[in-house]
Amino acid sequence: MPFREFLQRIIPTVNRRIEEAASSGEGIDPSLLPLLAKGKRMRAGLLLHVYAALTRTAAPTSKALDLACAVELAHAASLILDDMLDGDALRRGVPAHHLTRGEGRAVLDAVGILALPYALAAPYGAGYVAMLASTQQSMARGVAWEMLGGPRLPAAELYDAVITRKTGCLFSLAAAWGAMAAGEDDSIVAAFTSFGLAAGKAMQIADDIADLHALASGARNHRPGSEALLLRCASGEPGDDGARQALASMLESEIASAAARITDGAGRRVSSEDQEAFGQAVRDIVEIMLAEGVPDGGSPSREPSRNDKYRPAPHSS
Repeated sequence: MPFREFLQRIIPTVNRRIEEAASSGEGIDPSLLPLLAKGKRMRAGLLLHVYAALTRTAAPTSKALDLACAVELAHAASLILDDMLDGDALRRGVPAHHLTRGEGRAVLDAVGILALPYALAAPYGAGYVAMLASTQQSMARGVAWEMLGGPRLPAAELYDAVITRKTGCLFSLAAAWGAMAAGEDDSIVAAFTSFGLAAGKAMQIADDIADLHALASGARNHRPGSEALLLRCASGEPGDDGARQALASMLESEIASAAARITDGAGRRVSSEDQEAFGQAVRDIVEIMLAEGVPDGGSPSREPSRNDKYRPAPHSS
């Protein structure tokens, strides 16, 4: 099943389980449930897509679904904090959470939400909890480097270090957990860990390209983040042909890298047809980020390539 179609199929199931998890026990403030019910669910979709491909089953187990919801809840908490740090006024078409609740309450809400993914992962063993904790530490470090400055590295290396941590690592966790829930051995899990990392980096590059064009057009005004580093890598303005080609080349390189991780690391376990499907899933993730919100309602008609003149959309992740 194409990833876009698969994503739409799993969203209601993921949303129901998130609502159950957020409402059980002490739970969280019920007013937060509408916030948690939103999202494209790409991280959960990737986890369940990996699980489905490896097990050849249409419906996920409770374990796979819980882990998928855990990565989404970790992402949801990070968005509240990201919007505060970036000075964003909108998230998914509505006022950012800190503007409606106040910054102090928003921080407390984010902390409360952060407990939920651990509650979902804990029943499956300490290893899952440790992986989640490590991932969240990496995410925090990536954002700190983005905002406050990181190691003294060339722009391209620093950009790669930032997006690896702030975005790539959660996609990496999702793909790894999909393989682990399917009962795969360490070598296959490692291959999908690398695949997810490259997929997440490709998504962030696409999101940053979208932000660059939104900023250039005046459609968005916020504190510059990883997109500013990306522009330094391209050495030009967003609308320049040279810069566009450089950005497109970076994006295409990461997409190709994701596909290669499956071919090289899990080729003996994953059929060539499934390898192609995983590669297309990454392209679908990228196109979703680039196409959503394009002013004329259009979307890219084919997968990105080095020579494409991307028409990115306003920020939405």
